[in-house]
Amino acid sequence: MFKIVSTPDCRDRARLIAEKLGEYEILDMGSVIADPSSLGDLENLGLVFGREDKGIPADVKTFISDVLGSRDLDGMQYMFSVCVCDGKPYHALKIVEILCSRIGCAPSLSMAMQNEADAETIARKINDGGIVLAGGGVGTIIYMKRHKI
Repeated sequence: MFKIVSTPDCRDRARLIAEKLGEYEILDMGSVIADPSSLGDLENLGLVFGREDKGIPADVKTFISDVLGSRDLDGMQYMFSVCVCDGKPYHALKIVEILCSRIGCAPSLSMAMQNEADAETIARKINDGGIVLAGGGVGTIIYMKRHKI
């Protein structure tokens, strides 16, 4: 089963992906931050969030560092990260990968979702166990330092 944690503005997009995955539970990121025990056991995890400026919303950073960072993630088999955006995800997906690597995990799949039709492609890649890493490089590191991430 996939537990998909989304920001409130991306809940509909999270549901589109989830329905194509089959067995799922969608959780509100703010609620999980307020009560980390509500996340329960993790086998497969998805993060669905919108891009903020060229990075990520504060709740995504808090969720990764405080909620995931305080857990034993050895049992997690698969993690995906989806940035809902009209254009490029810019640094958002790479920032999530870097933050996750700091706590000992990383998304196996990092993709942008520009429209509802992308849900099918994303779900297919997840179901196939696909690995898609986020692009990024020195520019992402500079962005993170500038924004104290």
